[in-house]
Amino acid sequence: MKLLSKSLITIFATVILAQGLEANTTICYKKNWKSPSTIETTKLDGGECNGNLSFKDMQKKGWYLKDIKIERTKDGLNYSYILTDKKLVDINNSTFMDNKYTKLDYKPMATRITNVTDENATINIGNLRTGQSAIIQHNYENSKTLIVSNAYVIKSNETSSTLKFIPFLDIKQNAIPTSNRAPENGDIAILNYLYDASLIIAPSQDAFTATRTKYRDNNFLHSDLFGAKLKIEREPLPSKEIIQEFAIEQNLGTIFFIIGSKVYVVDSKTFAILDEDTISYNFVESEKMPFYTRVEKIEKSEIEKLLNWKNIVSLKFLDFLDDDKRTEEEQLLEDEIESGELVLDGAMYNNYYKTILGINK
Repeated sequence: MKLLSKSLITIFATVILAQGLEANTTICYKKNWKSPSTIETTKLDGGECNGNLSFKDMQKKGWYLKDIKIERTKDGLNYSYILTDKKLVDINNSTFMDNKYTKLDYKPMATRITNVTDENATINIGNLRTGQSAIIQHNYENSKTLIVSNAYVIKSNETSSTLKFIPFLDIKQNAIPTSNRAPENGDIAILNYLYDASLIIAPSQDAFTATRTKYRDNNFLHSDLFGAKLKIEREPLPSKEIIQEFAIEQNLGTIFFIIGSKVYVVDSKTFAILDEDTISYNFVESEKMPFYTRVEKIEKSEIEKLLNWKNIVSLKFLDFLDDDKRTEEEQLLEDEIESGELVLDGAMYNNYYKTILGINK
């Protein structure tokens, strides 16, 4: 079996292009691993790890996680860590609660940008989160408007904030010409763009329902649609890239991760944690991987005929769902579990998503 699949090679190439020539990228991996709870402290092969360093060791040396790819093999799991020594979006989620903010407002906020440079601008709104994103809109005299850039907060005080520009790729279409207009003084920054449209990553139906109830003002895309996306991509364990790609395709501004008794609200473009709160739900004895396992017996060709991901409005999946109650992890590793070769730890779900979000609690 080849360790690096075509999808991983594609991600690797994309990472290099996005990071620029001054950033270094490496892939460390571990083949046929049967102890998911210890993977982060296990010495990894390949790349800069070279059998001597673990993922935690690489973090201490100044490397950042770009993504994780996990593939099933007949003997366990193949882990591939894509690491870079420079973040394209420089967000440190491990310290996101160091500064105390007012409660996150999910409503859009519009203001003009000033002090515009090639990379940055200033807005007169303060007390924002690092990583909070916005779109930059240019207004023409004929009442037409054009989105010219994405942006995110890199610094904020009580009265103002600094934004950093990043490309707007939300509606990327190769057949349509792309404007080369850059942001300029007087353009409009719309903060919290689509923050009320969200995706939930939860370990159980109870956790999903509790989150949707607690944040009832948000519009949540049902996780079955994400489950079908994972089926198409053959990605039972959703990587950061898959989650982020899906959220942007579906015009979702925020992702809600339920980890233990906490809910983390994450910006879909920057993967910055915007808010943290406690949540109560009925814990299942073994909370492992996301609960959206019901889209099971649909062939790829059938889904492609049924779904247009960018234009979907509504769809009833009930005719296609089966009664399989196993978690994604249990389906992925059913042979190893039945043979007794692999023992699953209930902490895997928590550890996996804490790693993706970059939190150490």
